[in-house]
Amino acid sequence: MKNPERWAALCMLALAGLAAAPLHAAPTNVWMTQEAMRAAFIGQTLDGHYVDGLRWTETYDAEGRLDYRERARNGLGHWYFRGNVFCTFYDPGYGLNGGCWNAVKVSANCYEFYIAGLNDGRTEDEATPGPLGSWAARAWRHGESSTCEDKPSV
Repeated sequence: MKNPERWAALCMLALAGLAAAPLHAAPTNVWMTQEAMRAAFIGQTLDGHYVDGLRWTETYDAEGRLDYRERARNGLGHWYFRGNVFCTFYDPGYGLNGGCWNAVKVSANCYEFYIAGLNDGRTEDEATPGPLGSWAARAWRHGESSTCEDKPSV
């Protein structure tokens, strides 16, 4: 090789291109309906992790109450639906806020949650999921094997 610096620069560009490319194609699923989310989540406990790897567990009872657990924080609160958007908020005193989510069923026991409202002005029903990696949380039903491909490293 006559120019090792040029070869190194080309290798670095190729590696940078690979790092920037998504690992998987964007999901082709559409948002879950309220009925689908009720069937999958209500009366269940979900285990999951956020995009940063922090693990959490949340139980949703049939009366609209929830119980949230993670490594450093726990909290009680309430859940409700706004159309096909699933909202979870926490009672005062726990230091937790909550939010509203669009969900995608990725596989038999894997769900991705996207922050509702970040969809370029389209209604939640019209919007489609963003590219893989833009989910805020990923979860599966407790007591069943997760079918999510990505496992947190934390």
